[in-house]
Amino acid sequence: MKKISFKDDKSLMIKVMSLVFAIILWSYVKGEANFITSANYKNIEVTYDGLSHLKDNNLTIISPKESTVDVKLQGYNSYMRNVTRDGIVAKVDLSKLSEGEHSVPVNVSYIDLGISVVNTSPRRIPFKIDKVLEENHKVDIVIKNKPQKGLSVGEIKKTADVAVKGASTYINKINKVEAHIDVTEISETTSVDAEIFAYDDSGKIIKEVTVTPATVKVDVPILKSKTVPIKLVYNENTTENIAINDFSIEPASVTIRGNSDVIDSINFIETRPIDFNNIKKGDDRVRLNLPDKVTLVDENINYKLKEKVKEVE
Repeated sequence: MKKISFKDDKSLMIKVMSLVFAIILWSYVKGEANFITSANYKNIEVTYDGLSHLKDNNLTIISPKESTVDVKLQGYNSYMRNVTRDGIVAKVDLSKLSEGEHSVPVNVSYIDLGISVVNTSPRRIPFKIDKVLEENHKVDIVIKNKPQKGLSVGEIKKTADVAVKGASTYINKINKVEAHIDVTEISETTSVDAEIFAYDDSGKIIKEVTVTPATVKVDVPILKSKTVPIKLVYNENTTENIAINDFSIEPASVTIRGNSDVIDSINFIETRPIDFNNIKKGDDRVRLNLPDKVTLVDENINYKLKEKVKEVE
């Protein structure tokens, strides 16, 4: 039998060495593919199943509105190379929950076979479920700030009724329902779509409830205002021995408002006829005789007749 000599056949030596190298490389690759590894993924969004059940039973989630979990996956290296966050599925089943507090387990899986979920944190999520209520409320129209100088807001007669819906936790906090209108930039009578909100005792908007309708159309009358002097008028029974010039009125002027065509033509406001018999009885109040379509900017001011102090000669 003829012996093989590697010294005489260099090509054969190269072939043998290539075969050995291929075997070593195959063994390395196979070992890498079968190596078990793991990876951590944080803040995986949790899907809420069973929301239709809650809605059908007039229930709603108070908290948490959204949830995330941290997940640890494990598998052979050949599979783990292809793992993505989008393939991780985290769910909770809310279909059997009732009103109250519940601790619900989180079910986590991966869409491809060969990948195991070895840890989930947290494993359970605490839920608070509440009854949904609906109440009817009257809307108060609230004027915020003041219009430009020389203008004022007229009487707003608009009223509205709305339905407010939400979890009983928030419905029970409602103190008032208002539509606010800022008149700072309004210079003429206009119509405004004012947004309606429910407020708690501290004046904060309760964002967790829905208001239907969400807005109300309000006609905002912008009137011209003007300050004019007050002219004293006396009745026919005023005795001749009373010097009417010895009396004045305080305040001596009044701020009125109305449509510009009416206000522009007014230079003073007369009092209603003054009866000095009433003055003697201690009634020093004086009432103003306002023209049609003219109102007072401040209706809380009391006008009183005052006797002038005579200088001592």
